[in-house]
Amino acid sequence: MTEQLYYTDPRLADFEARVLQQEQNADRWAVILDRTAFYPEGGGQPADQGQLNDLQVIDVQKRGEEILHYLPEPLPGEAVVRGRIDWPRRFEFMQQHTGQHIISASLIIAAGYPTISAYLGDRYTAVEIDSDAIREEEIVAAEALANRRVSQNLPVHIHWIRPEEAENYNLRKPPPDVERLRIVEIKGVDAAACAGTHVAATGEIGLIKYDGLEKIRGRLRLHWLIGERAYRDTRDKDRLVAALNRELTCGTADILASVQELKNKLREREQRISQIEKLLAEQRAQALQDRAESREGIRLVGESFVSEEPSYVQAVYQNLLDHAKTVACILNRREADLQWWVGCSEDLHLSWKRILPPIFALIGGKGGGRDRSWQGMGSKPEGGQIFLDTLRKAIWDQLLGAKNG
Repeated sequence: MTEQLYYTDPRLADFEARVLQQEQNADRWAVILDRTAFYPEGGGQPADQGQLNDLQVIDVQKRGEEILHYLPEPLPGEAVVRGRIDWPRRFEFMQQHTGQHIISASLIIAAGYPTISAYLGDRYTAVEIDSDAIREEEIVAAEALANRRVSQNLPVHIHWIRPEEAENYNLRKPPPDVERLRIVEIKGVDAAACAGTHVAATGEIGLIKYDGLEKIRGRLRLHWLIGERAYRDTRDKDRLVAALNRELTCGTADILASVQELKNKLREREQRISQIEKLLAEQRAQALQDRAESREGIRLVGESFVSEEPSYVQAVYQNLLDHAKTVACILNRREADLQWWVGCSEDLHLSWKRILPPIFALIGGKGGGRDRSWQGMGSKPEGGQIFLDTLRKAIWDQLLGAKNG
């Protein structure tokens, strides 16, 4: 049995212990000590990190009454080791866990939503509620209430009780069926059976900020930033707002209007560019059509573009296919790859499945399509010209061969 020092003193970050056992587990070693301040993963809270002597503790898990410290290699033969907890990380999760209790209690009071499950992650703390919708004003009310509880600096009490004593506490949810319960209580705010580590008073949490939600299995998972995470997010957003003030040359209150004005101008400009692009594509397609290779009334257009906008190149290609008795083979060579479009007008028939796959290797190509139009990419742009020449020959062979046959 391992003595759990993190319960007797959750602020203990440095300790000594005797090694009881070491065992290899795949590519890592599990060490069992007679006592430990390392908190094992459980109850939604991640395991502590730190060192045993000079070896990094990469995971901590509970197995019955034993706590396993996982190391990348075995400890030397010392009987006594020194453990050092990564204290900033431990304190961060103490803030997260106590903050989550306050959030869960606040969601019940402000919005009527009990917590189904909680997750303490490295970036945010999540609280899942059994609902597929929540109003913004309910979130605002819960956040405001949670921060009032924090600012009151209420003491956080830990009680070890027998199960039959649980009725003396207004527990937020039914306790687990165990011989001995550990109750975390913030008087007048929340009481819950919990095995995690917590701060001594709510003021140590600092700040609680709502950070969005996600839908999962018909429920909502609300994301929260707690403690330094919330302050860091606020600082980052303040810097972003200051940068926007400078770029837009406006005050904070005018940022939204300025962005909307820019979006409207950009949309109008994109529409004008699209109209010009369409006109240019029609003119380019006509020019290509006029100088196309022609045999027995069929015109074959083969053209290589260099680093053009794909939308423009595709517009040229589509214009070509609108002309009768026309085959179009269009490439757009870029620095690292090659785009291609191959097709024919509706009055012609070509088996692209027979023509294209055998020559894909010339450009490291792949792609597909159906009926009269195919398109794709190639990873060898340097093979574009030989691909185009080979493609022309295969097309004429199929078209004229079928006609003469």
